[in-house]
Amino acid sequence: MREPNKRPRRNPLTSEEVSHIIAHKKKKELVTLERLKKTRYFKVYNIFNILCIFIYLEVLLCYFGPCHYQQHYSTSVVPHYGSGKSVNGKLFISDIDVSEGRMVYKFIIEDVIEVPAKTVRFVIGKDFLLQKELKGVFESSENAYRLFSASPVLLLCAMVCSISFFGFIMNLNQNAYALGSLSTLNFLTLFAILMLG
Repeated sequence: MREPNKRPRRNPLTSEEVSHIIAHKKKKELVTLERLKKTRYFKVYNIFNILCIFIYLEVLLCYFGPCHYQQHYSTSVVPHYGSGKSVNGKLFISDIDVSEGRMVYKFIIEDVIEVPAKTVRFVIGKDFLLQKELKGVFESSENAYRLFSASPVLLLCAMVCSISFFGFIMNLNQNAYALGSLSTLNFLTLFAILMLG
């Protein structure tokens, strides 16, 4: 009876052979990277990704800092009370719907404040580039309140900006497939932000 074919015994590589293989792989990666950096694809996609990061940061900075304000006058104010504690006879307000003609702005309050009058002057803050409505301030208040419609925009900007930063820190933009994925993510996010509100 014949013995089954056995796999030949594997001889381990010497340290010289291992270092030669590693050096060859690094050289091959460098050649691939240099070839990628010379393409128009690499330059255009990296510029697009950097512009997207600046747009996301601009939206977030406009929410937390100065922005473009537009003045409005309400036709009705409808508060929605929450389950929080009342202070000095004032009830906890979760949000307020402020109507101006056919437009309704939902202010997220989550605080104990005095309900504004039915007709009140208020301002809506927008970012400078995309003109997305982010926050609002009542005439009688100094606090800026987030608009309900701004929540998805702010969430998308924060998440994708941090993903893009991570991608650039980890040099994922120097890999053709990762660069394409990052650019697709930024394109879809920017498109979604433009379509919201």
